[in-house]
Amino acid sequence: MLHKVKVPLGMQGSWFGPIVGEPANSHPVYANPLDMGAAVKGYLSVQTASGDVSGDDVELLHFETFVSAQLDAETTYDDLEHNAVVYGHTYANGVETSNKNDVAPDGGYGYFEPVLTKEKKLIYRAVFLYKLSAMQGSEKSEADTRKNDFNPKMNAISYKVTTDNIGDWRDRAEFKSASEAEAWIMAKFGVDQAFQVSVTVTGNGSATPAGTAIVVSGMDFVLQLSNVPAALYDNGTNVTAQISENKYTVSAVDKPHELVAVFTTE
Repeated sequence: MLHKVKVPLGMQGSWFGPIVGEPANSHPVYANPLDMGAAVKGYLSVQTASGDVSGDDVELLHFETFVSAQLDAETTYDDLEHNAVVYGHTYANGVETSNKNDVAPDGGYGYFEPVLTKEKKLIYRAVFLYKLSAMQGSEKSEADTRKNDFNPKMNAISYKVTTDNIGDWRDRAEFKSASEAEAWIMAKFGVDQAFQVSVTVTGNGSATPAGTAIVVSGMDFVLQLSNVPAALYDNGTNVTAQISENKYTVSAVDKPHELVAVFTTE
């Protein structure tokens, strides 16, 4: 017997967008989504309410309804300004201030999962959660002294997922490429236009983020370089002179960009 195979392999991408409006009989309206960093983990568990009808000493009917869900997410980006937005803290002049009266705002959340098929091909399952908020009790800071190894800590946040004004709480769709999955998520946030920025590195150096990213129109893209390369090209133009503190910034992205960093091979 030939069995079907379709197995999620992990999680990629992670975006949170604060809700700025909740129209009646419609999905929420979001601010521009925050890139929460490379995804490490995304566990979603659903809570339901159940009931039953019994008669003649047997259960005649059983039913369950959605109550809420919990998303436990871990990413590689632990940023004070982003943390302040997600948990409702204050961020000003480089300082994040946490107050006892802070309330985490509602927002939307998107990520996608590479899925392996029996034909050994990858498809990309995009997930969008319409309304959730960070659980204050999940905020924590862990730091261990370095001993014989390096043990980095991920940015872990748990979110309470609820329904929006029309009762929806999640959409999922599958695509042939990661860029299509990202574009679909951006559209869910209400972003009308986004552009692809690809990064290629040659030689003895590195750049972050690497690979391909989808950038919302009008937002900046910052490329962090391990050191100043022999040359950096942006859509074929040498922009090495524009590198500052090992960073190159594409301001107000309004078109696709192909970045090529050429490091020495010595």
